Amino acid sequence: MSEALSRLRKSDKKIKIAVILGLVGILLIGASEVMPKKSAEPKAQEMSCAEYTAELESKTQQIVASISGVGKCRVMITLKNSNENIYAKNNTENTNDGHYSSESEYVLYDGENGESPVLIKEFYPEIKGVAVVCSGADNTVVRENVINCISSLYGISTAKISVSKLKD
Repeated sequence: MSEALSRLRKSDKKIKIAVILGLVGILLIGASEVMPKKSAEPKAQEMSCAEYTAELESKTQQIVASISGVGKCRVMITLKNSNENIYAKNNTENTNDGHYSSESEYVLYDGENGESPVLIKEFYPEIKGVAVVCSGADNTVVRENVINCISSLYGISTAKISVSKLKD
């Protein structure tokens, strides 16, 4: 009889473990439904030109302000154009009896919000010029450091960068 009681206790432990594991699994599934899902689209595609410019200005201002001697600063960036996207296309060409015709249509995929075209490349706006106004601009070494930093960051000519003294 004690042997039967021992088996019953062992099987009770196995049942309890199975029930606990099942409950943990259900909780994990429920938690995955509640947690926010990452967007399938990269953030850059959702960003407007104004948001892109503001983000560039903010990051540039942080970098420039960290240069020795700059002090308080403000940055403005101008762009040549806006974003340009290139999408995948299916092209068909026909030549019948000396006549040429061509057709093209976008390649689509099923996304979360319905069908969307397949993005091949995205070109960001080109930087036209940068203006920096800072406390330390009257020091020629600081001016040169700011100009060289921005020129290196964005690959633009030093002639497209203006550094001026911030009024008190």
